[in-house]
Amino acid sequence: MPSVPPIPGLFAAAFALLLTWPVQGVAGLALQDPLVLEVEGGSGGVEARLGPILESPGLQNSLERGLPVRIRVVTELWRDRFIDAQEGRFEWRASVRLDPLERTYVVETGAGATLSATTLPEVARILSDRLQVPLQPQRSGRYYYLGRLEVETLSLSDLDELRRWMRGEMGPAVEGQEGGGVGSALGRGFQRLLVRVLGLPAERYQARSRSFDFPG
Repeated sequence: MPSVPPIPGLFAAAFALLLTWPVQGVAGLALQDPLVLEVEGGSGGVEARLGPILESPGLQNSLERGLPVRIRVVTELWRDRFIDAQEGRFEWRASVRLDPLERTYVVETGAGATLSATTLPEVARILSDRLQVPLQPQRSGRYYYLGRLEVETLSLSDLDELRRWMRGEMGPAVEGQEGGGVGSALGRGFQRLLVRVLGLPAERYQARSRSFDFPG
């Protein structure tokens, strides 16, 4: 296994800070109902709505610094019984970034659509309009929906990759697979480290719908 190149003192010191740096969350923020799940009438479908999730100071600073904000919504349909059973799952992703020249927000969704907006409320409307959850019960019973929302400038897998590199688990970077080798791993890791040390947020929320009966 190739030896790991020496790490500059600044990099090592900053990484030590990363390992103990708290993940910023919703504490102290006034965001209301960031994710709402509402059951749709007799169909048993669900409407997922997003609140003003990008208007916290930390996320606005992220956008102003030119960093993309990634949004992930996971919705699950559960059958309500003595031992609850998951009946369906849907994952939706989007990203938002600020174009520094045009001063417009670029919104990309998992469906491949790219839209633009001039204000954060416009971005919120675009995200809510594009968030469609194709889940509904297929047999009679009592059900409810669970939802998880993640809003972050870095994915958890990005942070895990950096930690693995520092522990010597080089993986694809060492083996010549995707990623471009050790030098690329260092460059990516240092960039992610700086973002983390700047205190950029990773916010997570959960929501549950009301329980409902589906006649089938």
